[in-house]
Amino acid sequence: MNEKQLSVASIEERLDEIARLLALNIKRDRSLQDAISELASVGFRPTRIAELVGTSPGYVNVAVRRAKQRSSAAKAQQQEEN
Repeated sequence: MNEKQLSVASIEERLDEIARLLALNIKRDRSLQDAISELASVGFRPTRIAELVGTSPGYVNVAVRRAKQRSSAAKAQQQEEN
């Protein structure tokens, strides 16, 4: 492995550490489902979210789908009230 490859690998490792720390911060004082929803809302993919929060991609997909359903239901209720 040359110096440039080593440098790229080191940078990738550091970025992964930063992502994990940010995910821990997001998880703090939130339910797992809320943390998943927040990570998804900023563009993380289900497989990456699963890695960061320590669950399966399937669980993440279900949590994201349910959060979208709850959000849609809340918006519909708001519209009915107005």
